[in-house]
Amino acid sequence: MEQALILICSIIAIGTAVMVIFSRNTVHSAMWMIGNCFIIAVLFLLLRFQFIAILQVIVYAGAIMMFIIYAIMMLNLRVSDESAEPLKNLLNGRYLLVALLLIGMFIIGVGFGPLALKGSMTDQAMTKFGEVELLANYIFAEGLLPFELVSVLLTAAIVGSVYLAKKN
Repeated sequence: MEQALILICSIIAIGTAVMVIFSRNTVHSAMWMIGNCFIIAVLFLLLRFQFIAILQVIVYAGAIMMFIIYAIMMLNLRVSDESAEPLKNLLNGRYLLVALLLIGMFIIGVGFGPLALKGSMTDQAMTKFGEVELLANYIFAEGLLPFELVSVLLTAAIVGSVYLAKKN
């Protein structure tokens, strides 16, 4: 049952990712990307990585995508006039990108080639990997200075973008 849910969510995630690429409207593309972030969070929940699922929703679907939608609306981007010729769309790279992604997923899924996944995750390793304690110990012990520097840098970037937006 769990594998069936993972398979269904994976198919939905691939579908929403393809819609991000093929949407002609930038706002629709951003909304498909938000949907993809939520489906990926569901996949993390099914794999018992609750903390990573919550981070996925808060950071990607919540914060980053709202910034992208805000930027799209602020820049007033319009729909591009693309030709309906299939050869031109093929040369545009969309179909090539999807084909390369599908080939890569096939290579990883089947288990051969240089990108094949090796090894297996035991229940103990999955439990240890999903724990918040490991991440908290690293962030607040060994990685405290880089963590604080990144937070100051992000704050400066937000203040700078608000200043530039108000200036115009």
